[in-house]
Amino acid sequence: MRAALVPLTGADCFLRAFDGEVRRTAGASHLSQLVLRLGPGFDAERLRALVAQAALEAPILRAPIRRARGLGAPVYDLARAARAPLPRVELHPTVAAPAAGPRPLPEAFFASLNGRLDARRGELLRFDVVPHAGGAATDLALSWVHLLFDGSGSEAFVRWLDERFRGVRAAGELPGGDGLGDVAPPVLGAGRGREAQAWRRHMNGLAAAPPRSLAGPLRRVRQALRYELETFSPEDTEAVAARARERAGFLTPMLFYLAAAIRAHAAVFRARGVDPRTFVVPLPVNLRPKGAEGAVFRTHVSMLWFHVPAAEADDFDGLLERLKLQRRDAIKAGLVEAGVAAMDYARFAPAPLYAHMARRAFGGELCSFFFAWTDQFLPGLESFLGAPIENGFHAPSVPPSPGSSAILSVRAGRLNLTHVYQTGVFSEAERALFRERLRADLLGR
Repeated sequence: MRAALVPLTGADCFLRAFDGEVRRTAGASHLSQLVLRLGPGFDAERLRALVAQAALEAPILRAPIRRARGLGAPVYDLARAARAPLPRVELHPTVAAPAAGPRPLPEAFFASLNGRLDARRGELLRFDVVPHAGGAATDLALSWVHLLFDGSGSEAFVRWLDERFRGVRAAGELPGGDGLGDVAPPVLGAGRGREAQAWRRHMNGLAAAPPRSLAGPLRRVRQALRYELETFSPEDTEAVAARARERAGFLTPMLFYLAAAIRAHAAVFRARGVDPRTFVVPLPVNLRPKGAEGAVFRTHVSMLWFHVPAAEADDFDGLLERLKLQRRDAIKAGLVEAGVAAMDYARFAPAPLYAHMARRAFGGELCSFFFAWTDQFLPGLESFLGAPIENGFHAPSVPPSPGSSAILSVRAGRLNLTHVYQTGVFSEAERALFRERLRADLLGR
């Protein structure tokens, strides 16, 4: 039997706190976006009908988020989902094909990433469809309040929609059995309290050398995110993957990409003549069991926080070794589990207090930048609702402070680098420098 009230995970509440902060200070929601660049044959009305059916089979897609009776930890109220609007599928005007080169990213996608969804009313996701002249191509963006799915969950959701379209999944059959019928709040006790305290001490230790982002500390400024996509050739992608295996090892390639992202930001600081002091970067850790079909809804991640003195970014190999040691020490100290415990306890804190506490230790900064290496993007899925997938990538939003996010993944043998940035944080020359430094380190050139 499906539960009427589904508790948010601790990570959900962390993201909900920053959704509130961005709404208050930047006039937007904290959203994430998944983009599919499709070939011919896509039908927006087919998607609209499928999404409406999905909302009936999985009410969490439009379930209001609230605190039960105004108290306690927030929940998805599935009982009220039927009264909420269906997820929006907006078909935009057809755009002309470019005279030469790849088609540009649609402005409508940036507008949605900077838009607002009201989770209290069950507005949790939307689709934007941009057809191209002649029906030869369509660009599709799924944007959602970042606590409905994490990156892995959003890909599982897209795959589920396609499987429902092809009849591979029966009605109501969700990946990983994620029917949300047996979700219980996390158990809190003395042992988990000690883990949460260990996490607090760890974060206080990082505050001894706080970061400086390219955007500077939190301030009231309208969110105006854009992103740039660079897709590597298959040959360069294989060269990068081989270099990552050689330098970082088979099990920790994300540290290779993180080191390159740190050095790309360091190059911009250097060009400005500004000392960033310390780089502090959170790395999401997927908590789903490896090799198994995981949950679709809610966020199932912890965080490992890496911190390196800015001077160490000068040497790629030395930087990578420090990141390896920090990962090893953090896992040995149980900081993945401690982070989950801390977020589970913080579910009860008022969202504004939660966000304030997260920034207070770093003097208004949250971190140096956001980063994620999501590895293979929708592996094995060659088409979506009958249209071939030409490319696909993630573009999660980043608050105006720190104002920069580097997301890397591989789609069908081609590495995608998505740089999400707040307008005004980077000049055009600085964005070019960022891409050049990152590409040079990835390829070792």
